[in-house]
Amino acid sequence: MQTGLYDVIIIGGGPAGSSAALYTSRAVLKTLVIDKDPHAGALGMAHHIANYPGIPDSLSGMELLELMKRQAVSFGAEYVRDKVTGIDPDGAEKAVFTVSGKYYRAKTLILATGAMGKSSEIPGEKQLVGMGVSYCATCDAAFYRGKVVAVYGKNRETVEEAIVLTRFAEKVIVLCSAEKFSVSEEEVAMLHQAGNVEIRYDSKVLAVNGVKEVESLTLQGAGEPLVVDGFFIYLSGSSPVLDFIGGRLAVSQCGCLKIDSFYATSAPGVFAAGDMLCKEIKQAVIVAAEGCQAALYADRYLRGGRKPKHDYR
Repeated sequence: MQTGLYDVIIIGGGPAGSSAALYTSRAVLKTLVIDKDPHAGALGMAHHIANYPGIPDSLSGMELLELMKRQAVSFGAEYVRDKVTGIDPDGAEKAVFTVSGKYYRAKTLILATGAMGKSSEIPGEKQLVGMGVSYCATCDAAFYRGKVVAVYGKNRETVEEAIVLTRFAEKVIVLCSAEKFSVSEEEVAMLHQAGNVEIRYDSKVLAVNGVKEVESLTLQGAGEPLVVDGFFIYLSGSSPVLDFIGGRLAVSQCGCLKIDSFYATSAPGVFAAGDMLCKEIKQAVIVAAEGCQAALYADRYLRGGRKPKHDYR
């Protein structure tokens, strides 16, 4: 079923998408946000957010997303719950196809589908996400001040996030999932410099235990469970959600969507923002800012198609 023509269709309703929707709707652009599931994104799964500017009290990621959505809707943005299965980014009118069979048209698109974590599938992990299981020390370390936490993985992120946790936790137990870390000796030495770190190599976590919060970890070959208050997992990283583009946009060798410095993709009138861009630092405030920029460049494109220029020489 075909719908009317929008000025902007935003695919993804996370912080990047909702921020973009706020700016396009305030610019009096007919805006539609297509979001498959607000709970599916990284922010939607967060139980406590205390580092978003202007929000002094801790709130859940879903509560923050609802505030963003409500603000965008107040200026005229529309939200629909649907999954995008394909796009046609060419021509003056772009097309968006969804699993419900609807066919949407827009003059511009902003892609903000985020990145999907590769599940480590540890028994008990999924049930305790936000209740002691975390994937972001930068986000959650302050909640573990004076407590005991475990960090699981072998990559650079494992080491860097463990170092962040040493500033807050009483003790950080790093469970390296291999015989050694996949980083330089200098980086491991920085971790050793913290006096509240214990490193266990060649570790395998068999289960995360707890009912309403993380209580302990079952380790392979260990007689007793490891008692911890928090469990930070860095096994697999994440990959951008690009399954719907169908080869219609340029992608880098590492599987990331290519954009220029104005958040424009290889197709004129199609912009992108947020975690799907494979940026190293992933924080809600950063992707919200990217959504703002993508929206402003989309607005400029619609109001004349002028290629943005830098103000400096």
